Amino acid sequence: MIMGYAVIVLAIAELMLFAWKTISRARAGRGDGDLSPQVKSVDLEAFHNLTDPEEEEFLRQRLEPTGFKMIQRERLRAAIEYVGGVSHNAGVLLSLGQNARQSPDPAIAEAGRRLVDEALRLRLYSSLTMCKLWIRYLFPDTEFQPSGIVDRYQHVTEGAVRLGRLQYPERGGLLSRAL
Repeated sequence: MIMGYAVIVLAIAELMLFAWKTISRARAGRGDGDLSPQVKSVDLEAFHNLTDPEEEEFLRQRLEPTGFKMIQRERLRAAIEYVGGVSHNAGVLLSLGQNARQSPDPAIAEAGRRLVDEALRLRLYSSLTMCKLWIRYLFPDTEFQPSGIVDRYQHVTEGAVRLGRLQYPERGGLLSRAL
């Protein structure tokens, strides 16, 4: 019962933090197309490995239960950091999309609108995934996976790259290298 309340409090705190970061990022948006100083590096292959159910099962079978819990918590801590990076980058892309929505060019404005929608969904999904990972961190034997976030992140970054190429054709590759 107390655990249920704790999870609810953590979820509410995470959503409040999400809202605060989203609003502050939207107010501090930049418009030069170079996001490399703003984004956090996210190694998607490493993140995918950390959340791979087959890798987890492999470790579970080969380690003692206490050793597995210790290793699993380390893996989950790293995954939480990656999700934090994904959420941060989604906020940066949200700001980029909001700036693009105001463009007089209809193609850029539409690409900006789509990026805003996708980045908002990714931020929400990141918050949900973060809650799941913290629950798994507290209870390493639980069996739900934060699947799908890698694919969602890749989809959002592809939309951002398309927008970057529309807005800044001469520097279209900058965004893809930053993300």
